[in-house]
Amino acid sequence: MENKKKWAGWIVLTVIAATAAVALAFTNQVTEEPIAQQNMASVQGALKELFPEAQASDFEAITLEDSDELMAAYTVHSGNQTLGYAAQVASQGYAGPIEIVVGMEPDFVLRGISVGGSDFKETEGLGSKAREPEFTDQFKGKQPPVTVGDNIDAISGATITSTAVTEGVNQAVDSLKAHLGEGNGVPEQGMPETPGPLTGIAQADRTVNASVIGYGGPVLVRLTLDDQGAIADLQIGGPRMMETPGLGARVTEQSFIQQFIGKTPPLEEGDIELLSGATVSSKAAVEAVNAAAAFLDEQ
Repeated sequence: MENKKKWAGWIVLTVIAATAAVALAFTNQVTEEPIAQQNMASVQGALKELFPEAQASDFEAITLEDSDELMAAYTVHSGNQTLGYAAQVASQGYAGPIEIVVGMEPDFVLRGISVGGSDFKETEGLGSKAREPEFTDQFKGKQPPVTVGDNIDAISGATITSTAVTEGVNQAVDSLKAHLGEGNGVPEQGMPETPGPLTGIAQADRTVNASVIGYGGPVLVRLTLDDQGAIADLQIGGPRMMETPGLGARVTEQSFIQQFIGKTPPLEEGDIELLSGATVSSKAAVEAVNAAAAFLDEQ
């Protein structure tokens, strides 16, 4: 009798669990479309605000890959004239992802930005101020890269949010330039100030700059291959390096970089000894090197 009661209890629990799963799936199916439509309406509203003179038909979508850093990108036309560009990107803030829509002139000077997204959860009264004109209006008319503490004032008590938005704006511009084939030309010395996913190829010495998102932001590399395709020189770091000091930031040290010299990409797991406590940053550096090398091999 006792066993029958136990079996009856298990059956009831199974039915309840199955019913809850079906109900949750149905709820997701019912709410997914309205949420998507709400997000699309929000983006369209931002685009219209950034390009008030444009009609809906003036926004031509730029084809993106599934792995692209951009969520969406557009060329904005007015007849045969290009009014500018727009790009949507997500950046990790203090409490979650922050979606940013960036409007640019044809020369990539910023028209302005719109901050928010369906998952925007920055602290009310602090990070939430990133959506307010007092913060967003700072970006208008500026030529990226923009930097908190330099040409952008941080929100008091919300430096992480302010930096996340600023980095997102730079990322949007860099990625869009890469798609459009803009921004080529390697500085004679040092890392580039605005490296994108793949920028700055110099055919003479087979050098290219690349970036992959690490733990705290983009991990930037400048790679040079010799005539045999081996790594002749490598720099890691730059003005937008935000990996944790003493951990991820150690990818910029020569003891880590020297592991790459003489090796022929693509590098596989085990070719490079990853840094203890900084696996994400280490892997990002390896992926950036492989991406840069693959780009050079296609030239």
